[in-house]
This record gives sequence, C-alpha cells and structure tokens, in this order.
Amino acid sequence: MLSLRQVSDEGLQHLARMPQLVELDLVGGLNKIYLLREYQRLGLGRRLVGHVARRFLTQGITSMWLFGDARNPSCHAWVALGALKTDADPGSGNYGWRDLRVLAERCPIE
Repeated sequence: MLSLRQVSDEGLQHLARMPQLVELDLVGGLNKIYLLREYQRLGLGRRLVGHVARRFLTQGITSMWLFGDARNPSCHAWVALGALKTDADPGSGNYGWRDLRVLAERCPIE
C-alpha cells in the first residue's frame, strides 16, 4: 500500500522541532519503502519513488523528505537519486529532495 499525505498543522508543529527540514523547506513526506530481497536491485524501488514524486507533484508538492533506516544499504540509492542527507546524525536515514521534478526525471515509471 502506498499512502501519500500533505503535512498537517500538527505535522508542521513536529517539523518546527526538526529545524533541518524547515531550513530545507521539505514539505512532502515518505516514510520508508520496503522491498523483499528478491525484488531488490530490479529498479522497482526507483519506479516506486518515481510514482511518489509524480503524485506529490500533481498535488502541488515540489519537495519531499524520506525517513529511512540508516542500517539499510538502500540509503546509498537515495543519494544516487539526488537526495540530500537532512541531518548530521550517521544513525538516521533521513534524506530529502528539494525539487521533485528532478527526481521524477531520474525515476522512470514504465
């Protein structure tokens, strides 16, 4: 299941406690993508992220942060797709894209 949502007022209050996200002006949020090992390295994650980016863009959302798991090697994939690390904590897997149009171009959905 894929769930997309805009940041609510309560979410904005939470973001206010996360100055790195406010400073980067990241609005949309993606809370992890999981693929079973046998489906990894097939381009499916890239396609899923492409769908997320396009969906946000249709809603007028042009930036996004991703809450990932720093222990997961997929963090390298986010950087390869142009994500910026949103904090200096090596234990967090938090990344963001300032311009989802660029991400959508890098992630074909077909």
